[in-house]
Amino acid sequence: MRFTPLGLAVLLTAAALGQDLAPSTEPELELIITSADGMGEVELDRKTNVATARDGVVVRYGTAVLYARRVRLEANSTVVEAEGNVSVQQTRPDGGTVLWRGERVRYNYVTRTLDADHFRFGEPPFFAAGEQLRGSGETNAVQTASNALLTTDDVEDPGYRLKARTITVTNQRTVTAEDATVFLGPVPVMYFPRYSRTLQEHRFFWTVMPGYQTTWGAFVLSAYNQNWTTNLQTSLELDYYTKRGPGIGPSVNYDLGKWGQGRGQFYYIHDRDPGTDSFGQPISNNRERVHYTHQANPWEDFYAKAAVRYQSDPNIIHDFFEDEYRANTQPLTLFEAQQFWKNFSLGVLAVPQINSFQEQVERLPQVNLNGARQQLGPTPVYYETQNSLGYLEFRGGDYSSTNYAAFRADTFHQLTIPYTAWGWLNFIPRVSGRFTHYSDPTGITGLDAENRWILGTGGEVTAKASALWTGVRNEFWELNGLRHIVQPSFNYAYVPTPNVLPDQIPKFDRRVPSLELEPVEFPDNNSIDSLGYRNVLRLSLFNLLQTKRAGDVRPFVSWQLYTDWNVGELEVDQDRFSDVYSRLLFQPRDWFAYGTLLRYDVAAPRVAEFDNLIRIAPNDVWSWTVGNRYLPPDPVLGNLDSSLFWSSLGFRLNENWSVRMSQQYEARTGTIEAQNYTLARDFRSWVGAITVRILDNGPNGVDWTVGVAFQLKAAPNASATGPEFGPNRLLTPWN
Repeated sequence: MRFTPLGLAVLLTAAALGQDLAPSTEPELELIITSADGMGEVELDRKTNVATARDGVVVRYGTAVLYARRVRLEANSTVVEAEGNVSVQQTRPDGGTVLWRGERVRYNYVTRTLDADHFRFGEPPFFAAGEQLRGSGETNAVQTASNALLTTDDVEDPGYRLKARTITVTNQRTVTAEDATVFLGPVPVMYFPRYSRTLQEHRFFWTVMPGYQTTWGAFVLSAYNQNWTTNLQTSLELDYYTKRGPGIGPSVNYDLGKWGQGRGQFYYIHDRDPGTDSFGQPISNNRERVHYTHQANPWEDFYAKAAVRYQSDPNIIHDFFEDEYRANTQPLTLFEAQQFWKNFSLGVLAVPQINSFQEQVERLPQVNLNGARQQLGPTPVYYETQNSLGYLEFRGGDYSSTNYAAFRADTFHQLTIPYTAWGWLNFIPRVSGRFTHYSDPTGITGLDAENRWILGTGGEVTAKASALWTGVRNEFWELNGLRHIVQPSFNYAYVPTPNVLPDQIPKFDRRVPSLELEPVEFPDNNSIDSLGYRNVLRLSLFNLLQTKRAGDVRPFVSWQLYTDWNVGELEVDQDRFSDVYSRLLFQPRDWFAYGTLLRYDVAAPRVAEFDNLIRIAPNDVWSWTVGNRYLPPDPVLGNLDSSLFWSSLGFRLNENWSVRMSQQYEARTGTIEAQNYTLARDFRSWVGAITVRILDNGPNGVDWTVGVAFQLKAAPNASATGPEFGPNRLLTPWN
């Protein structure tokens, strides 16, 4: 008797489930059999109650799906016998997917157990294959394969694999291999009489990075990592440098939910060659460092942050944590908490000096109350405020006798009336007042308690105009329409001479020399203790050309020109006009960009700074970035004198090999200050790379570093450089 595929789905289900079957663990589910392409046929033998389907069959039972060329099912059995390119896909309770493949499979769709010949098994990121697979235990709890191999490289010819006489996998996701050999390609590299591991993320594993650096000698940066839970990971670093000695330190990374996330690391090294500090004082052989941060958002609109950064000497992060040193040579230790409301915020900030060699302004503590710019009722007037009070102490460090302290209370209030005319002209007049109280300072002779009043006024005028040319087309420049936006701006600020001059008060928040102009208006200009007379007009002109590329509006050319005109009485060493700044970004193609900054000293006259950057990335094969910075001597900026050029080139030689090269050249001294060369090889399953770095430290000699790293791509938990809080102190070669 023959039936169409749809009829088979109904009649076979009724015939099979209507008999005395083994008790089902999921009685609410139905067995459904259909044709894979809608053209298959089923034959039901009424005498034997055996149904046979051929020419492509799909069997579904709950989340389990079986595909085969031919299946056979007895009415009094829950076992499906399948042949011909059989695949069984099953969803685990945790949402993961398991896939078996074989030529002949006996599958119990109720207990989810199976027997297979010449099978393949996949539960990403792990895959297995072998001659026979036998399932046992309830719901396939234990699967045993004979003459099998295991790998994380899901290809026909894996780059590495473990081959064993038997491999057993349990539903606890644990694999055990008997008589096992590890192969890299065709080469056997290791033998295990018995090998066992979890298919889940490794709770405990090692990371190792060997290399050579001139100041370190040959080195090994290693860590033993522990993943206790998804919210707690720890690591123990065990490093050794042939020239410097052993280093050790624990790390922790944790997540407390709404109570915050944190990370911490302690590191100790008995340094055989610590050298001297910048003052020529010898550094102790026993060197340590603590780096700890914690951030929390326990309830809505409340944030807290703590950071502890202790160093036994000023050079330890320079010597052993170079990336951290480049980011910040004098990191702060602080505690900060802030509560936000719709228009106001209240915060407390504590900053102690825990590194005695480091210059620091201690705030023990400082309380801040700030009000965002907000409209005063139905009036056109807007109000904003900033207030702070605290006990501040400036500490010059071990090699300075400059130490002073005072209590300071500061309050600032500002009113603005924004006004727009004709839809394009904006005018924002403002008036502000500031009062600051200083207690009688300690540590400074000749200064007394002071009450300072500062009045500020001014306004900003901006205009915006645009024009659109939809018909502009140019294939070479990738132009698809063009829009021009021009925006001139005039920002004026006037601050009369306050009743107390800056040299009559202790300076905690002071003006710091910078390559950029300081902010014109309050409260952006927050150098509270250096504020004095000002009469300045900032002139600015912004131009932007935009076009459409790939359906999006993209910048084609943007150019900003600005300078300060000191209108009134000039301060000491102040010119009528500040330096003129020009910032230009030109993007004629999506893969090409040119940016430049020109700073011109009108009074000298001379070029005070000239920076250029070119970025070329035409495809995924290569990219090149090249740039320069020119800075002539300037006594205000510490007599910086540099003509620096740099280049970074990345090139993918083919599908497997890639190279990256970067250089930094100082033309003033004719020195290649830094060189980095990385050669990486993609072995499909893993990546290997070697990096050579050369630093020319002038009178301190040339520092060489050679680093080798490996990373398993198919097993992302086996990181070559450890977790983020681990011993990742060299740049990852393939980044």
